Amino acid sequence: MKKMSYVSAIDAVLSGAPVEGEVAERLTALRGSLAKRSASKSGKPTKTQIANAEIGEAVASAMVAGQVYTIADVSALVPALEGATPQKVGPIMRRLRDAGRLTEDKVKGKVVYALAVEG
Repeated sequence: MKKMSYVSAIDAVLSGAPVEGEVAERLTALRGSLAKRSASKSGKPTKTQIANAEIGEAVASAMVAGQVYTIADVSALVPALEGATPQKVGPIMRRLRDAGRLTEDKVKGKVVYALAVEG
């Protein structure tokens, strides 16, 4: 007899079959596997996330209110980002924007950032 797969067990439940025997065993095993996987994920930030948060603080403190900056401008302004690609700088700027510390606008097709006005 062929061993029941997770897909077969889920299909059986979705079709209205009673959850007993082999179906119950497979679903219990699947639940255990998913619980183990989610428990292994820690909520603490990675080294890269910590470093990017520190760089984000440096970016926000280096920017001057009332002035707009492109990603290239920010890369040249902050020593930690010297030579960094737009693919690295963009997410840092996006996190600052999402936190409400920067505003984002498009000028002549280029994305520019400015310090958000507090108040």
